[in-house]
Amino acid sequence: MKRGSFELMKKMNQQVILKLIYNEKAISRAEIAEITGLSPATVTNITKGILGLGLIKETIHGESRGGRKPVLLEINPSGAYFIGLEWGIAELRGVLMDLNKKVVAYSEKRINSYQLDNFIELSASIIGEFYEHSIEKEKICGLGVGVHGIVDPMRGYSLFAPHFKWRNIPLKARLEEEFDLPVLLDNDVRAMALAEKWNGRDNFLFINTGSGIGAAIVMDGKLHYGRDYSAGEFGHMTLDKKGPLCSCGKRGCVEAFVSTDRLVYNYNEELNEELSHHTLQTEWSKLLNDARSGIEKAVFLLEGAVEYLGLGLANLVNLLNPEEILLAGDFIEGADLLLPLLKKKIKNNTLNIPGSKLQIEVSTFGEWVGAIGGATMVLEQLFNFQEGV
Repeated sequence: MKRGSFELMKKMNQQVILKLIYNEKAISRAEIAEITGLSPATVTNITKGILGLGLIKETIHGESRGGRKPVLLEINPSGAYFIGLEWGIAELRGVLMDLNKKVVAYSEKRINSYQLDNFIELSASIIGEFYEHSIEKEKICGLGVGVHGIVDPMRGYSLFAPHFKWRNIPLKARLEEEFDLPVLLDNDVRAMALAEKWNGRDNFLFINTGSGIGAAIVMDGKLHYGRDYSAGEFGHMTLDKKGPLCSCGKRGCVEAFVSTDRLVYNYNEELNEELSHHTLQTEWSKLLNDARSGIEKAVFLLEGAVEYLGLGLANLVNLLNPEEILLAGDFIEGADLLLPLLKKKIKNNTLNIPGSKLQIEVSTFGEWVGAIGGATMVLEQLFNFQEGV
């Protein structure tokens, strides 16, 4: 075997074993050999190397099958760390995550400018905070960033971020130069879906609600990107070609009916259209509270939004047959009002088979799901072999 081929196979085997230890929580070398089909000698050599890297540790003795009890191997939580950032429309959120996927630090900064330098400055502030947690920089495996809009994760480019007015920005190269860390980049909603995928979900739709409406598609445990990395533009599915004008320039898109900004302005037509995102969030909370109080206009607007969102999601369910739909973003604040209505609308508009066992829930990670997804990008690269990485 050529030297390069040997090193390739060795790296693949390392990642297979590391992921097995991660999934099993605690496992013996003999069990690793039995499950993977690798020889005991190979397992011993590879685990010795991973132990040397500090990624795993020996722990309590397992059950004996006769003779001496085996030593078990488990993940060393402090063996590696991952930084995740979500570059949102109103806030920039960051997390520091350990090797057991536990978040050990959170940070949030308000965005006051969509200039790239401002995002980098805020990111630097968050990363600086994380370095103060007495963690050796060498243990930080990299930085994962979720950015709104269309992102090319292979080249690390923001192809189009409409709210930021960005086109073809080489973010990965700029961030790696700035922070001296390996950087991974993806669309913010796909990053959110990745966090949930690592929670054991394999077939689901992830829907982010707010000023814009975005989706990520996970089928058979894999994120779907599309030819040009633009899969998931659910907000621009046309529901009524004579409907209201959308931000994309077309009429009757899901986003034109469901965007929380649109709902707020429709509820209070006297509002200045140049309101900050933070003021709009306050107005959104007021709209929800008024609906809870039974104010007719508020109830009417929310029921209309759910009608259109449910119709759009029912189309996706009939097309893709997911096990679950997970919701994130602004609609979570009104889940008590909106989720029961949404479930009913989807059920009424789906075929019996794809709709019969469908689960509709809110994201388990709340407002931090995007940043956690960013950190998970780097974690996934550590566990999943990619040639050339």
